[in-house]
Amino acid sequence: MKTQTYVLLFAVLTMAACQPKTETAPVGIAAVEDAVTAVVDNYHKGVCAGNVNDIKPLLEDKGLYCGTDPIELWDKETVLNLMTEGMADSSYAYDYSIDKRITRVAADGKTALVLDQTTIKALSKKIPIRFIFHLVKTNENWKIDFLSCSFIPKNEDIVKLDLALE
Repeated sequence: MKTQTYVLLFAVLTMAACQPKTETAPVGIAAVEDAVTAVVDNYHKGVCAGNVNDIKPLLEDKGLYCGTDPIELWDKETVLNLMTEGMADSSYAYDYSIDKRITRVAADGKTALVLDQTTIKALSKKIPIRFIFHLVKTNENWKIDFLSCSFIPKNEDIVKLDLALE
């Protein structure tokens, strides 16, 4: 009986010891933050310069891109076409700078979320806009696979806005 117990114990220990070790390399979060910040900054520079060709390579082909209106849910091709049309209108000056940025990187370093807030006077002089970017690492490049652009009125202005819309 003792022999069988030792054999069984030896077999269990051997199987446990032979399991593949899965170690994940530590992720340099600061380097990932720098990389995704560069992508998002390049997006904003492209918008401010009115250059859709600078924006195109930053977007994931199968991404979802949301505008400020509830019906504005676009794929890459549609959002680029609309940007081209919008940027051709010289009466709009998309000149803005980011007032606030928050970046969150996933623990595995393969996805990131960037929140940017600004006011784009061509769209509204009083209501700030919030961009929410989700980025994924594809091969060695970072791509925006989700973007939501929303007006964010101050809480105390919501009643005024509701009254104005009646």
